[in-house]
Amino acid sequence: MIGEKTFMDSKPWIAVLSLTVAIASAVVSWLSFRSSRRALAISERQEKRHEPSLGIYYAHGYRQVVPQRQLFGFFVSVSNPTDIDNSIVRAEIQITCLLQGGAKTILKLEHNPAVGQGTGTHGAGTAHVFSLPARIDAHQTLSGWLLYAVDNEVIREGTIDSHRLILEDTHGLSTSTDPIMARAWTDEIQKG
Repeated sequence: MIGEKTFMDSKPWIAVLSLTVAIASAVVSWLSFRSSRRALAISERQEKRHEPSLGIYYAHGYRQVVPQRQLFGFFVSVSNPTDIDNSIVRAEIQITCLLQGGAKTILKLEHNPAVGQGTGTHGAGTAHVFSLPARIDAHQTLSGWLLYAVDNEVIREGTIDSHRLILEDTHGLSTSTDPIMARAWTDEIQKG
């Protein structure tokens, strides 16, 4: 009789049932937490694709020394990897010059499509010169030449140490390249 009474006592069964419900709740909570983390990660990736961003891919470039000035041309592809349309509103070159006495100076020049008239764009073929602003739709890429000119009087006896391209989009965000090299063409004569 004593064994029957223990088996029929509900207190141990309530404890076992409570423990089972608590374990099941913990498992469901953990699965729910994992799902919410995945959903948050997906949502953050989608949100990041709505943030403006441009990528610059440098193909090749040149530096042409002509009387009175030096001309620079850089053939680049600019991509928009985001889900929103964008535009390039400004394209600059940052030139680091080493001056006499070891001083360094940095020049910033604006893209000037007129530089390409009459000079040729070495190896450009059918590629076009960028005209700014240049629209880049979502997930698209544009290719073309960025052209610059600097007067010899600005550099004088100094030498050009490095070049870096900087693009600004319609949202005011800047994207730049690492320092890039350009092949030099010298002793060429430009008319005008």
